[in-house]
Amino acid sequence: MLSVAVACAPVAYAQDTTTPIRDGIPTPEQYISTVGGDSHLVAPGEFKLDGRTQYCGQRPTVIDNKLDDYGAAYPGFLIMNPKLLDRVSTPVKQWIYAHECGHQFRGPDEETADCFAVQRGRRQGWLKPDGLEEICTFITPAKGDSMHFSGSYRCEYMRKCYEDPNIR
Repeated sequence: MLSVAVACAPVAYAQDTTTPIRDGIPTPEQYISTVGGDSHLVAPGEFKLDGRTQYCGQRPTVIDNKLDDYGAAYPGFLIMNPKLLDRVSTPVKQWIYAHECGHQFRGPDEETADCFAVQRGRRQGWLKPDGLEEICTFITPAKGDSMHFSGSYRCEYMRKCYEDPNIR
């Protein structure tokens, strides 16, 4: 019986860490092998935040308690740090996940990922105006850097996206 289950296992979950990293982009397994510790892979549709299942198409989530941020993404998978996520409210957690998912569908632009996240939250019903304010409270203190605008700018931009009647 075990041989049948192994034979039918999806190729994406094979523990191939010998394939060279292409263009600086690791597979989830290569990422896990590199960071080590208790990092592990969660299949698509199996990752939960406060009991709520999170989806990002067919992309898996890597759990990495050593990640230096709440979340991150490589093409093909998301990375979440539960230790940091435990410090924020549910709407902020879901926004972080949706933001990283936005990179999967819309590319590397941070504003676009922010907009994707708040529009997804509004469309799916998990982000209400008070939740958007929690996100703004969380993000506003952030200083800008080479990849991100300041938190206050991002907040204003997300408010506009949230209110946009043409949800994408």
